[in-house]
Amino acid sequence: MGTLIGVVKDGVIVLEEGVTLPEGTKVRIEIVATEPIWTPKEEEEFAAWERASNVAWSLIDQEEEVTVK
Repeated sequence: MGTLIGVVKDGVIVLEEGVTLPEGTKVRIEIVATEPIWTPKEEEEFAAWERASNVAWSLIDQEEEVTVK
């Protein structure tokens, strides 16, 4: 049997509709990376940190230009 797709619901892996496996079938589970789901507040906080980081790098770049000249 090939690769099967499913999701975890209430702590149990539920396979795609119509897929059943015989009792006792051995399986190998591979976790598929998914995009994290953030709340709007968390998204804004991450964006604020990104903006602060960009400003910091810009200041570092400006300082390096002044120092090099």
